Amino acid sequence: MTDRPIATSGVWRRLFAVGAVAWGLGACGEDAPPAPPVQTPDDSSAVAGAAGQGEPDAGAGGSGAAPGPDNSERPPLLGGFDLPDAGAPNAEGDCTPGATRECVFDQLCSGVATCAADGQGFGACSCAATPLDGSGGIVGATCQSDADCRGGATCLTAASNGWVGDGGPAGGYCTFSCVDAPDDCAAHDPWSRCVPLGPGGSLYCIRTCLSQDAEPGEAKCLNRPDLACVSTAADGVELISAERQAGYCAPRCGSDEECPPGRFCHRQGGVCADVVSPGAPTGSSCTLTTDCDGRMCENRVDGVGVCTALCVLGSLSGCGFGQNPSSRDVGCVTPLVSSGRFSEGPGDLGLCQELCDVDADCERNTSGFGCRPIRDELVTFLGRSGVCAPRPAAN
Repeated sequence: MTDRPIATSGVWRRLFAVGAVAWGLGACGEDAPPAPPVQTPDDSSAVAGAAGQGEPDAGAGGSGAAPGPDNSERPPLLGGFDLPDAGAPNAEGDCTPGATRECVFDQLCSGVATCAADGQGFGACSCAATPLDGSGGIVGATCQSDADCRGGATCLTAASNGWVGDGGPAGGYCTFSCVDAPDDCAAHDPWSRCVPLGPGGSLYCIRTCLSQDAEPGEAKCLNRPDLACVSTAADGVELISAERQAGYCAPRCGSDEECPPGRFCHRQGGVCADVVSPGAPTGSSCTLTTDCDGRMCENRVDGVGVCTALCVLGSLSGCGFGQNPSSRDVGCVTPLVSSGRFSEGPGDLGLCQELCDVDADCERNTSGFGCRPIRDELVTFLGRSGVCAPRPAAN
């Protein structure tokens, strides 16, 4: 098996950015650091920040990349991912009891659905969480206690503050304490590296990954909808590439229902915390990143933008909405990093965007935003017919 390196400097920057969330769990009068750079479609050498462009007192700690064009040049993802059958009953409404067929869980992984004993339909899609290459799949596995983790691993629970001291990963996160040695984590799980992700910068193993489309049986971030593969491009270390890029699997809760009672899915940190992320929700007007609960202000026009937040592309649970809400008003439809030729995809970091059926559904429908249609596959997946985006300028 080939070695899959992870850019440690990027991990440090991202983890400390997540750490800033936690002290932001209180209140902050300063603006947050800019988000990682995004390669724009119009100029393959240009780098534009995903947030904080042209913003006063934008705080230190950004990528140091040269400023790029206004964020409004990054178009929303108005396409959609292919959506194979997700385990619904067959055309005749029945099946052979015990029979299996291929399916997808959200848009994250291929799996198997099994026909019910009464033959009336296929059950939920089950995706194997152990990589087929025999690499173990221990680090990053779900858990509620240490007893759930194999190989003597420790569980960072959703009820803890084990993730950078800020909160707990939704669903838990199996890991090992480690020393900063090349093989310390790989001895437990070859898809892991030792980084300062514990309280006070303590060293633990983090699961690594590769961005963009996963190979069959790869189990990217163990197929978890509450983990995002943060690539070197998303982390601001490299420009996006046509080739898959190294990354690490970070918690990214989708909604409060994924957290223990009394805890909240912190929109900025992506972990379960004791306090609600302050700021306005996705779709609201903003001038500073601190105006938004996700600490991201996009699509700026004359200094005024729209709030968004990070999410896991391809996961139905996200942007404050669970797996099966009665109506989904926000969805994860825009890659954090993209170019005119390619973008990151399922399992990678995305941006939340308001969903709509008509212009009036959009928070900013009176200030230049309208409901733009999306492909049928994405309509089926999200249950809405469009996304809110700036209206094209009149000729």
